[in-house]
Amino acid sequence: MQGGSLFPTVIFVVCVLGVGLIAYARQSQERVSALDTATQTYYTAFGIYKCDTFLDNLPATSEIGADIASIKPGAFIESSGVVRWEPQVLSGERRAKLETIFELYGLTVTNDSIQFPKTLNNGEKITEADTKCGDKDASLQVVVWDSKISTPKISIAELGNVRLTGNGMAITLAFVAKDADVPQPITITDLDPLITG
Repeated sequence: MQGGSLFPTVIFVVCVLGVGLIAYARQSQERVSALDTATQTYYTAFGIYKCDTFLDNLPATSEIGADIASIKPGAFIESSGVVRWEPQVLSGERRAKLETIFELYGLTVTNDSIQFPKTLNNGEKITEADTKCGDKDASLQVVVWDSKISTPKISIAELGNVRLTGNGMAITLAFVAKDADVPQPITITDLDPLITG
């Protein structure tokens, strides 16, 4: 090295400091045990919005639609419009997705239709092809808020694959006229005591 030893020395010091900072950051992280992760419980507000109103007859227990014995463990209807789920169980099943909530309610959802079970919304089938909101064409979408105050994210395809990512989410399955504003589920206010309690 013809330019002297200053540059290599500076590089060496920067590398040593970088390794030291990384080690310090790892040591100072809050420790979360595997048991804590395995016993976590998350709550999500869920609502079904048709044209301009929410369906108000969502069940308060899991005894609806699908055969309960066929539903995988890890998700439960906590109360009307509130779902309790265990991320560790669902993650292990690769089912931490909205499809899990659809199964709880006995819904069959495609990119353009919702088939309700007989015990919900009179077993109606809503399709984009033959159902309108007033005189306007309507479309099916899922709107997700990560929290009560977050910006909504809209999905119009692969609706069952929308990820369940955290505690306090709000999810609206909406059949609405194009460009209509979709509100959060009215049960979003029910989450606070469940999360903090």
